[in-house]
Amino acid sequence: MRALVAEAAGAREDASASELRAFGRRLVLRRLPLCSEIRLWLLGDDIDLEADCDSLQDQQLPPYWAFCWGSGQALARFLLDHPGQVRSRRVVDFGAGCAVAAIAAALAGARSVWAVDSDPAARRAARVNAATNGVEIEVANCLPSDWDVLLASDVLYEPANRDRLLDLCAPDRRVIVGDPERPTAPQLNAELLARMDVRTLPDVDSPVRSAAVFLLVR
Repeated sequence: MRALVAEAAGAREDASASELRAFGRRLVLRRLPLCSEIRLWLLGDDIDLEADCDSLQDQQLPPYWAFCWGSGQALARFLLDHPGQVRSRRVVDFGAGCAVAAIAAALAGARSVWAVDSDPAARRAARVNAATNGVEIEVANCLPSDWDVLLASDVLYEPANRDRLLDLCAPDRRVIVGDPERPTAPQLNAELLARMDVRTLPDVDSPVRSAAVFLLVR
């Protein structure tokens, strides 16, 4: 098992937004259409995801963290509208990206929040975005051992993630997933909690125009 790498993030910006780059571009502070309470540092609308990904050098990871995917917004909106799902609980945002779900959990009163992502650039962005929104989270490269609620959004494009998330379900733990319900995604044994009209920001996920929030059931 990989060692847990953790870094604190709070109201003081340990990493400056001016240092964040995606595809060589500076990011723009944007307010989310579905979650007006949250602002994130993201790419602007002048982006061609396919062309820019083709321009990446070998071993360079696409900066998916520089987008706020629709399913992440839907999950964040659900938490803000239903704070009892995370209030006073230890929360993990798995595959956090821009950390929108982690930030929403913190705003909703979570006891502690971890934003977990394997990409160091995503972890830097999570720190900056948390600070921008005045909340405290921690970032890590793998799951901590102690948590009560695990959040995950738009991670089921990798089929193995479904089995991994199901393995994490337990009587004393909840796994809540935001998903755009793409036709190719694996079927879920899950309870539908919400479905919302939403678009990715910036919108590179056409024709996806909605996302659902599920409670996984093993």
